[in-house]
Amino acid sequence: MNRTIAAAIFALLAAAMPAMTGSQAEARSCEDDTLQHKSDDGDILIMMSGAVYEVLPGDNIDSALWLPPADVLICDAPITYQGRAVMIYEIINTDEGEKVGARRLR
Repeated sequence: MNRTIAAAIFALLAAAMPAMTGSQAEARSCEDDTLQHKSDDGDILIMMSGAVYEVLPGDNIDSALWLPPADVLICDAPITYQGRAVMIYEIINTDEGEKVGARRLR
């Protein structure tokens, strides 16, 4: 996925998040994890579970400042982009109270 598509997906996700209330918000699946390592610029987050995420453009401003080990909550945030279902994840740093959008690399 190139940066332009990722930026478009992030814009759609950001627009949809405030509208998610009631059953939509409850239907999301979330898991606790711990940030093990991150790239210096905050673009890549590696979790203790082994999961690796690429932070969406613009959000790395926040994740660049996160300090491992940090407790995080990772929530599914599926969206539809050009008629296709795309899985985006919302990673919430529960230590800092900040969240970023990301896509899972593995």
